[in-house]
Amino acid sequence: MNFSKPLRSFARTVAIVGVTLSLALSGCSRTTEPELVEPDIYTSPYDTREYRAIELENGLRVVLVSDPETEKSAAALAVQVGSMQNPDEQLGLAHFLEHMLFLGTEKYPDPDEYGEFMSRHGGMHNAYTADDHTNYMFEVNNNALPEALDRFSDFFKAPLFIPEYVEKEVNAVHSEWSMQRANDGFILFALNNITLNPEHPIARFRIGNNETLSDKEDSLLLPTMIEFYERYYSANLMTASVIGALSLDELEQLARDAFSDIPNFDAEVPEITAWPVTDEHTQKLIYYRPQIEQRTVLMDFTIPNVQHAFRHNPERLVSYLISSEMPGTPAALLREAGLIDSLNAFGDSAAYGNAGRMRVAISLTEQGFAQKEMVMGLMFRYFEMLRNTGIDEAYVDELRTVLNNEFQFLRRQGAFQYASGLAANLLAYPTRHVIDHPYRMDSYDEDSTRQILDALSPSNARIFVIAPNVETTEEMYYFDGSYRVEHFSDETLGEWLTMAAQAPIGLPAVNRLLPEDLSLVEGPVTPEPTLLLDEPGLSLWHQRSSRFQEPRAVVEVQFYQPTHELSWEERTAARLLIDSFSLSEAGFAREAGIAGVGFSLSSGRGMTLRLQGFNDKHQQLAGMVMDRFIAFAPSEEQLDQSRDRVRREIENTRRQRPLQRLFPAYQTMTQREYLTEQERLTRLRAIDLADLQAARERLLAGAEIRALVFGNHSPADAIALTRALANYVPVDPSIQYQQYAPARTLENDFPLAWQEDIRLEDSAALEVRLLNDSSMEAGMAVRMLRELMHNRFFNQLRTEEQLGYAVGVTQVVLQDLPGLGFYIQSPVRGPAPLIERFELFVADFREYLGTMSDERFAETQQSIRTELQQPPQNLNQEAGQLRSEWVRDEAMFDRRERLIAIVDAMTKDDLVQVFNTMFDGDSADRARARVEFRGSRFSEIPFSDVSGWTEFSGE
Repeated sequence: MNFSKPLRSFARTVAIVGVTLSLALSGCSRTTEPELVEPDIYTSPYDTREYRAIELENGLRVVLVSDPETEKSAAALAVQVGSMQNPDEQLGLAHFLEHMLFLGTEKYPDPDEYGEFMSRHGGMHNAYTADDHTNYMFEVNNNALPEALDRFSDFFKAPLFIPEYVEKEVNAVHSEWSMQRANDGFILFALNNITLNPEHPIARFRIGNNETLSDKEDSLLLPTMIEFYERYYSANLMTASVIGALSLDELEQLARDAFSDIPNFDAEVPEITAWPVTDEHTQKLIYYRPQIEQRTVLMDFTIPNVQHAFRHNPERLVSYLISSEMPGTPAALLREAGLIDSLNAFGDSAAYGNAGRMRVAISLTEQGFAQKEMVMGLMFRYFEMLRNTGIDEAYVDELRTVLNNEFQFLRRQGAFQYASGLAANLLAYPTRHVIDHPYRMDSYDEDSTRQILDALSPSNARIFVIAPNVETTEEMYYFDGSYRVEHFSDETLGEWLTMAAQAPIGLPAVNRLLPEDLSLVEGPVTPEPTLLLDEPGLSLWHQRSSRFQEPRAVVEVQFYQPTHELSWEERTAARLLIDSFSLSEAGFAREAGIAGVGFSLSSGRGMTLRLQGFNDKHQQLAGMVMDRFIAFAPSEEQLDQSRDRVRREIENTRRQRPLQRLFPAYQTMTQREYLTEQERLTRLRAIDLADLQAARERLLAGAEIRALVFGNHSPADAIALTRALANYVPVDPSIQYQQYAPARTLENDFPLAWQEDIRLEDSAALEVRLLNDSSMEAGMAVRMLRELMHNRFFNQLRTEEQLGYAVGVTQVVLQDLPGLGFYIQSPVRGPAPLIERFELFVADFREYLGTMSDERFAETQQSIRTELQQPPQNLNQEAGQLRSEWVRDEAMFDRRERLIAIVDAMTKDDLVQVFNTMFDGDSADRARARVEFRGSRFSEIPFSDVSGWTEFSGE
């Protein structure tokens, strides 16, 4: 749970293209226009799935999606009530209710039954509570969809709300809050809200904890929650989606069976009448000292709710012009001056329910922060320029082309995310636009766009200044943050504008990288990748997609070098060089990204160029990137900027939540070379421009060149692109590719332990068990064990014992060796007791595994088989599957089929044997790694005993 095709017919094609692109049909004679019949739902022309929209007798609207190719079905239900409807006496109540709904219904009273059912059938489930709605969703194997829907829908008809679980779920909500209270994102969200108009419901605490969710003299928690449920959880405030491999008729029958008897009592959500800000809350500077070092200015403006104008996308249009980094724009000017790392704008027309928000987020360098007043003055000048000049139709046409290209070849999502998004979108948009609403640009709506531009005024501004050294005067009550609010006067604004007066800013130029040729390559499609080039030091694998016929491709060219032989300084110099180059080309990268094509140049084991998106200009783009890199000469200022980014990354690691640090610490321990934070910072400071020049010479001196081209490129084009890039770095046949850099070995270095005291209150622990067997059989057995363990581990430690909110079992690897990782962040236990609890779980699971039924084992087999058979959802996913083989020393492109055969042949005895090998005996005790972070609340609680282990810490 979280807080926070081929075209089917000519007529349908005309309807989609005609409305979405706003083609100039209005200029034709009425008598010559075809009669356009609007579909139930506008879908991308290349989407082969079938859709149907229905409204049940109780008023609940449902979108059905039939996808014969999917191996997973999904459903979601959204309710138009969220945190803004919390009663003042029980803040967090909507979130608490979301938790309680999972804990048993009249038909399925066992609180663990729903999660166990999902686990048995390859499923997952979740929910989130937003400000204005709550969303529940699940995904499950196709054959379990009817039973899953029966269980799921009972949440909204006959929940038990077992009193014995009230305290446990309050603790769960409390743990969730505790995990996030030192998180800058959550703190800034809350800081924005508490500095708004207190009469608006957004201004209140939203997550909940064991202080706000409690029995009070005038409000008992459980009765108040039941009253909340009975007031708002009505079918007329609900929308749902169901996705599966069944026909639309079959899905409709399932939806009717599941949702038709949800009661409808014509519930109403109270209208929000208070405006989010008054004069007391605008023209403000709000200073915040962050947990993680950053220097950021957030320029916030309250805007009218113009969601009714979604067909004209006014927020996107304004954001598009503000974020542009075309030459002459503020973002380009500030980046060239070395003052910013990034500048982005985005709008949400319904952020506050009855109003919205436009935010301009500016990440500043140290030099930029010293000149933040000039930066803000420059942005206010630019907003005034936009208001005075208006929006040229050329920008509307350009954005329309961008959006249409995105929608025309819309990337698919997995069923879980798609179902959740459809249900939520149904609450906010007309049914027929539930998919296409973000991509519409029917025409320029001057009125709604003017309303947004007019809102970008200093008198409506709330500016957050975020930096480590800002002065603060107020402590936040529910979060670990401090802040200060001050008014900025018109005289101060005038000073800012004067500072920025000489900067030569202008409006964006036309995008040069919009694709011009969206045709598809002709010719046969091979079932497996083809090795088109296999020469000493040079190889090229190529394949076109038979599943996604679209004008996109993914290209990856690796200039491989064995960089593990280099020193830390040499590797870091290469990283700084590439980072400086990437920062200098960020504007160009944004232009490419807007056009639907992305590129990145990265260092690691040599240098890697990656291209993705519309393939029309791939070869031109690749040449431009490499030419610019060859010509790039970093300045001292650019080196300082990149070095500071790496320094912050190193130092910010220990400021992160303990959960976020567990797995990076594990990865660090397994690497051959270990340096403390202070050692890395000292060496980083010593790297100079000469080191970067030496790094460039090494990167360009010679490499084994390995290329992968997947998607809409012909074999001839793939070869031409690869050979063109091979001209930039000499081919060195003596270099031999290795999949892995050397790592610590089980025989010589393990077990490994990382134990560290941290300033945050919560503790966290990770226990890794590895299996010294790199076979595919071993890997699949470990995967099955994880499938069986995770839900039991979660239910026991999180639901029953309330040890923490973030709890789980996941797969880990050491090169090709498979393993399991048990992890938790806990506000109630110290490190040693958490490790003891992990060990107790393993002992209990050993008994469970020995008595597990053949039926349960078969269900687990089926779940994993289904996951392996699930086809990729988009071209990038398919390319990723291919890449996972391409990076291996020996590619095995039929790996999935082999793994399915291994799963089918596996027996319960095989699984027991692998478990015993992993957890029993001397070899098992050696193949372990452990990470423990001791929170400040548990300073008197010991770490676990790691006598004889190889020990590390972050100090």
